[in-house]
Amino acid sequence: MGTGGGLVVIDFSEQGNSAAFRVDGWSGQEPDRVWGIGPRSVLRVPIQPSHRAIVLEAEIAPLLVPLLITGQIVRIRVNGTLIGGVRLELRSMIRCEIDPDLLCPRGLQEIVFEFPGFFRPDRVMDTHDDRPLSGWFSFVRLYTTDMFQPGPWFPASLPDIPAIELSPPAADTPGGEPGPPEVYTFGPNGSASPFLRAGWDGGEEDFNWTVATSSHLELPAPRAPGPHVLRVDARPLIVPGTVRGQGVTVVLGGIAIGQLVLREAGCWILPLPNELTEGRDILDLSLVLPDARRYADFGHSSETHLLGVAVTLISIIPLPSHSVLLESIRAGQAGQSPWIAVSDRFLIESPNALPAAIEAAVGMDTEALARRFESLGTNREFGLIQPRLGADPLSLLRFCECTTLDLVRALVDDLNALTDPESITVSTWDGDARDYGLAVTKYNLRWRTPFSKNECGRDATPAEHAVTLGYLRRKFYEGLRTGRKIHVLKQRRPVPIEQAAALLIELERHGRATLLCVEPASGKKRPGEVELLAPGLMRGYVDRSDQRTDVEFANPTGWLVLLANAALLHGGWNLT
Repeated sequence: MGTGGGLVVIDFSEQGNSAAFRVDGWSGQEPDRVWGIGPRSVLRVPIQPSHRAIVLEAEIAPLLVPLLITGQIVRIRVNGTLIGGVRLELRSMIRCEIDPDLLCPRGLQEIVFEFPGFFRPDRVMDTHDDRPLSGWFSFVRLYTTDMFQPGPWFPASLPDIPAIELSPPAADTPGGEPGPPEVYTFGPNGSASPFLRAGWDGGEEDFNWTVATSSHLELPAPRAPGPHVLRVDARPLIVPGTVRGQGVTVVLGGIAIGQLVLREAGCWILPLPNELTEGRDILDLSLVLPDARRYADFGHSSETHLLGVAVTLISIIPLPSHSVLLESIRAGQAGQSPWIAVSDRFLIESPNALPAAIEAAVGMDTEALARRFESLGTNREFGLIQPRLGADPLSLLRFCECTTLDLVRALVDDLNALTDPESITVSTWDGDARDYGLAVTKYNLRWRTPFSKNECGRDATPAEHAVTLGYLRRKFYEGLRTGRKIHVLKQRRPVPIEQAAALLIELERHGRATLLCVEPASGKKRPGEVELLAPGLMRGYVDRSDQRTDVEFANPTGWLVLLANAALLHGGWNLT
């Protein structure tokens, strides 16, 4: 296009030309449309800048579920700059002007449509469509403002389709430390009780069951501006051999903000779009569980109401600034690979040549490398591997046994109970009179102790254990504050990014934390490969033969490659 004006029309119908412009985030071609897939749909459009504003018009129909999901948020970026957003509640034509200063002088413009409210229809309604959909496109047009007089606008494809203007992006919020989270506990006496609406039972102990296919609550909106996330602690109704998990769609103000599959008790982090929190007094939340079942259906009781998930806590957590982590969470829910960098070196090195190759690349020997990593418990394998790599560190959680949920809850409390003798018990380990364990009951953290029954009774009182745990706790937080450690999390199942985010948020309260989630290699993922999902969050892969927790079966070579690739992605290794 020359400087005298330009026009590009992208037609998404079956006979249209959209395939030449579509990059990422699109469905296959359908007779009259192409769907947006996942959190972002990208176009690359050849149009030359001419020092004149360009009009962008996009006709989009949002994916809706009557009475439950009533809209989609659309944000538009031009060459990386957010120019605005709008809520779509019916098929509409979005119209906005693009500042000529945003245009790429090379003449190839990247237009990104962001949809934080996409969802899989099969998890909300009766359909087999499992694609993460947002809305479908009829056309996109770009043209210079001097092409037509008096008005440079084209009509929509049908007369009754409204044209709506894009709202400008929200102003940047000032920096500074975020305030404390707003925490709502559940149960008969929980702080969430005044905010529960339809679809909940009366509460038991410290939780409330969802008892409908859609359970509602209205929480106060966060008082401070800026990005926030929603943390949900819950456990699903599980019936062995029948129900193995519960699908939950979380809806805020008629927009789907996340979809989860709960297979065990845990905590999950979901981004809260600023459009749904700022300038509001109330957050209208719904947990949608179309597959909730009656417990009586399984012959276990006379319960006739629906049961879905038991919620123990919901928290609204402010973040210090916009985080790529939030984008990674939704990309992961869309089944997209959210990594921003990957390291896959040393995969073909021979075992004999491997230590020298790693030392040359990373700048430290095997022992020093292994010491820069610290286990977060939940699995003993990495703690057993470290001595085989030359390191035998004294660290707090190396041989701790707990769930990720228990670990997050302990970190929320800054592990303070570890210094309280009243919270510490010593007893037999799983009923074995020859083996004793140490437990901090408030957090459900357990360590197997290296002493016999007689030695335990004579030499180790809870007060003495509190001194030891207090020292290890202090060393743990000192390591967090330096930012030098990579913390390793490995458990029986792969760690969903929504749960890893909950753990990382707690670690980052004390410094520049880095979390490495380790899982079995499968598909195209190779053992030893490490992905950087967001600043501070990595995912690495080990061979399935490494899944045994017995040290004689664990493979130190595979772990060494994994640690080296994580080190290359981490940066900051020259800290003293």
